Amino acid sequence: MDGVKRLSPKLPGLGTLLALAVIGNSRPGRADAPGALDFSWTAPLGCPSRDELRGQIARLLGGGIRVPEGGDIRARAVVEHGQTWSLEIETELAGRPGRRSIEAGSCQDLADATSLIVALMIDPDAVNAHAMRPLPAVPPADSRPIPAKPRRSVEYLVGVHAAASEGTLPSFDVGVGGGIGLAGRRWRVELRGTYGLRRDQTAEASAPPGASGQFNLAAAALAACFNFRWGGVAFGPCADAELGLVSAKGVNVSESFSTHTLWSSLGAGVYAAIPLAPHLSLPLHLDILAPLRRTEYMVKDVPGRVFQAPAVGGRLTAGIELHF
Repeated sequence: MDGVKRLSPKLPGLGTLLALAVIGNSRPGRADAPGALDFSWTAPLGCPSRDELRGQIARLLGGGIRVPEGGDIRARAVVEHGQTWSLEIETELAGRPGRRSIEAGSCQDLADATSLIVALMIDPDAVNAHAMRPLPAVPPADSRPIPAKPRRSVEYLVGVHAAASEGTLPSFDVGVGGGIGLAGRRWRVELRGTYGLRRDQTAEASAPPGASGQFNLAAAALAACFNFRWGGVAFGPCADAELGLVSAKGVNVSESFSTHTLWSSLGAGVYAAIPLAPHLSLPLHLDILAPLRRTEYMVKDVPGRVFQAPAVGGRLTAGIELHF
């Protein structure tokens, strides 16, 4: 190249670790190497070091870095990581400046490109003789690798369900509802609301003939479970707390009545979530519930109680659940 301007040799300091970048400066050429290489490399932590790049440059040249006399070379490479990996490299060969911008899918690709650029500046014939791989091409914008999304440590749950209860009301009861929840690797918490569909819950009184009561339950249950997995099935034991409202109505009595009574219970059970499709599963809950207060329902002028919840009841819940 024309217009050769010899750089005066300088002795740079040691590489400095600053924030997330490693900055290096090369040492001057030895007495037996008339030309000098001034090479710096700035890149985020985790990228190859400047010494690794110098070693790769030496391998590209066949084992050593020897700059021809009168061909002083300076190269300054800076790597940044945004939406993709990018390199800005400024060069100077025998006083003639140059500049290049490169994008790639990884820092290693940019390190390979930098090593090849510097090696070709020093001795292109030596590089060709050793048949090293070519400069990595910049992939199109739509084909660049997309970083994988980290897996969530917590999943969100949304679902609908049907429930069947025995022992809560005078006879077998069914209901429908929905719920939300959170699930971690070893735990699961759900809040489910259920409304009874049947309004013909009856409890026959002893007199007068035909006197009875109709009952219905609407309740919200909070369940905290341990979460285990076997194959694709999640399962575990649960502790439950339930709060709701029992509606009662007198039928065929001298004075009709309608009342609402608070319902509360604690219990325990088990659950299993069977996968149906990605992000979709079939959750099953089997719970044993004990009411905290066993209200007695009575009708005026009718001896005895119409109904009182037993000490223990059971509930089976099945539904469809979306987790994301």
